[in-house]
Order: sequence, then structure tokens, then C-alpha cells
Amino acid sequence: MKPFLFLILSCFFLWSFQSSIIKARQGEVFKVVLKANHSTGYSWQWDKKAGTSIIDSVHMSYVLSDRAITGAGGNEIWEFKAKRKGDYKLILKYSRPWENKLPAEIKEIHVSVE
Repeated sequence: MKPFLFLILSCFFLWSFQSSIIKARQGEVFKVVLKANHSTGYSWQWDKKAGTSIIDSVHMSYVLSDRAITGAGGNEIWEFKAKRKGDYKLILKYSRPWENKLPAEIKEIHVSVE
């Protein structure tokens, strides 16, 4: 039974872990749009890990979906500034900040600043 549970958890983790690539020029501001639902208590958290010399967050906003009904989700729109040339692994975790659990989802974005 334990190997089966491990397989299910591994598949869930891999399914919730997504990766992409962003190329930006030094001084440019770029956006990352992530689906979110703040009514559930979940939000995206930036796992900074000493990379703010290459990029830095300049703004984050939450926009509800067109269906403005109770419990409807929306999008978090993160804006980052490419400060200097280099490569950075941007990691965003979707979680409830007060819980000490694994994130519900992780996005890994490779940022290349030229």
C-alpha cells in the first residue's frame, strides 16, 4: 500500500510543478500571471532565495474573474524588473501563508536577463 501512495503523491507533485522560460532585457519590467483564488485563503508566495540582484518584484495585484460571484477565482499579476544580466530560477508557491504544509502548487520560471 505504501508504494502505491508514494506513486500517487509523486504524480500529484509532478503535475502541480510546472516550469517555463522568460527572456527579458536589462531594465525591462515583465509580468507573470497566475490563476489564484484568494477567497480560499490561498495566494502565491515568491521564494526569493537571494536572487534579487538579478530581478526584483515591483508590483503584485489580484484581479477577479469576469464572474464576480462569491468564491470565484481570479489572477495574481506579478510584475518583476530585470535588474542585471544573468539567469535566475523564479519559484512561486501557491499556499495558505499560515499553514505549515507543502504548497498546493509550485511554478518554476527560468528568467534569462540579457
